Amino acid sequence: MKFWSAILTGVSELMAHKLRSLLIMLGVSFGIASVVAMSSIGAGARREALETIRLMGVDVIQVNRKSLTGDQAREAEKNSPNGLTYGDALAIKQLYSQARLVVPVRRVFADVSLRGQTIPAKVFGVTPDYPRAARVQVGEGRFLDANDQKQNVPVCVIGSGVKQSAFYMEDAVGKLLRIGDRDYRVIGVMQERSLQAGRTRVSLRDMNQDIYLPLTVAMADFQIYAEQALPPDFASFVKVLSRVMRQPPLEQRPITQIIVQVGNERETWEADRVVRRILERRHKGVPDHEIAIPAELLRQIQQTQRIFNIVMGAIASISLLVGGIGIMNIMLATVTQRAREIGIRRCVGASRADITRQFLLECLVVTSLGGLLGLGLGIQMANMISRYAAWPTVVSGEAVLLSLIVATGTGLVFGLYPAMRAASIQPMEALHAG
Repeated sequence: MKFWSAILTGVSELMAHKLRSLLIMLGVSFGIASVVAMSSIGAGARREALETIRLMGVDVIQVNRKSLTGDQAREAEKNSPNGLTYGDALAIKQLYSQARLVVPVRRVFADVSLRGQTIPAKVFGVTPDYPRAARVQVGEGRFLDANDQKQNVPVCVIGSGVKQSAFYMEDAVGKLLRIGDRDYRVIGVMQERSLQAGRTRVSLRDMNQDIYLPLTVAMADFQIYAEQALPPDFASFVKVLSRVMRQPPLEQRPITQIIVQVGNERETWEADRVVRRILERRHKGVPDHEIAIPAELLRQIQQTQRIFNIVMGAIASISLLVGGIGIMNIMLATVTQRAREIGIRRCVGASRADITRQFLLECLVVTSLGGLLGLGLGIQMANMISRYAAWPTVVSGEAVLLSLIVATGTGLVFGLYPAMRAASIQPMEALHAG
């Protein structure tokens, strides 16, 4: 009964001094709004980073071909003239038994056209396991299979963006698409893949503009020749002659990337060590490749986000500190103004604990109301940031709970001293001062 009576007395006192109560509430509200807004920004950026890395796959490592210059290029010419090769992918598959998938990829540079119109696209030679490693799915038709790979069948699978550019509303499966100097039959169309890399600082390729060929076809039909300065007929003759007489063995043909998929994120670190050791031995120490681990990128992003959260939390804490000091200042002034009331209550039997409880509950009530107001204001700020600054925000249940705890804690910390100050006033001095 004493507890509820103290709350009701505190509410009536707050209503009697509306401006003073409003000032206390505003001090807490702005601080809580800062906490909610900053935490929603951090949560939104963290979710965006997780989605981006999930698109890349946290259970894969990517070995990418690397261009060298100067002394490194001359060393590579002696010890590893072909750079990253199909044989490297075969060696990883053979020597690293923990790898679930080893997918070699070759980027080829060729013009893509349909009925004389150039189509913007990137052409890649891949193996049938590519969709599982790259986490893409076929929307229409089928993907490349082992028979296409083995028999060098001139077929291709196109991305949804390529279909839109080349065929628009037509059915693309079964149509011919000219890639380089040869026609390829479209056997499948990939599902559209949406990318929202945003501010995560992770570069993701737009796979909707990709075209996939059997890897054996890409390595056989697309090579780099110095034919730009030759007459067209003679250039074609040189290309055919080079394919027949100078084509290196399949294992020595260069590729652009090797995707190695393991069981889970924890195994990527072991895979990194094993793959590095295999390639260092095969390439004789030549740094003509680099390994990217999406899980490591995720850790770096989370570390950056953690620093960002600390900085934003410090800013919000300063705002709360300023608001708390304002609360203490106003409550001390309130104690002075209500000295006569305190003296009368002490004279009729109220103890120091009763006086302390009374002022502390008044402070808690007003700071809790200010916390609720700040929570609503913070949610609106988060929505405005998301709408006008194009920054993703997420208001989580943890942020709501944290804001209410912080509001209550602010009332306790900054209201305790004024409450104790009120309880320490002697009754006769209070009545004499009044």
